Amino acid sequence: MRLILLRHGVAVERDEWHGDDAERPLSKAGIHQATMTLKRVRPLVKAIEIWTSPWVRARATAELASAIWKLPLREAPWLAGEAATPKQMLEQLATAPDVVLVGHEPDLGVLAGVLVGGKPVPLAKAGMAVLKGTPEAGAMELKLLLSPKAVATIYEMA
Repeated sequence: MRLILLRHGVAVERDEWHGDDAERPLSKAGIHQATMTLKRVRPLVKAIEIWTSPWVRARATAELASAIWKLPLREAPWLAGEAATPKQMLEQLATAPDVVLVGHEPDLGVLAGVLVGGKPVPLAKAGMAVLKGTPEAGAMELKLLLSPKAVATIYEMA
């Protein structure tokens, strides 16, 4: 299995948002950053579909990815911030196809750490990790870890 973990883009700052945190949207800068990053990594994406947290900022990032990568999108409530334990996440991935998970930190970083058998692998906002192997604890290999800044640097060098 090839698994891509994608953290949502930069959201409106918490101190500027007065509603439920689950409803906090991407900022204009976050939309731009995510769009540029997603376009630039398109050749690396080998997946069947995208599964996303229902929280607004993750859902918006997933919708951008879905449009840019031309992949179907499915909402996965267990990807909402701290909605599932790593064990529960592994259960959801047990029979999954090659998929992109769009969610939040620290959840995605903890999941990556469990999958590779080590410490959490923190993801930058709009950053992604590509893992390969069996979706079991310690049975996947981290193939790539990219931040938007790294993607922009690579793109400019090409």
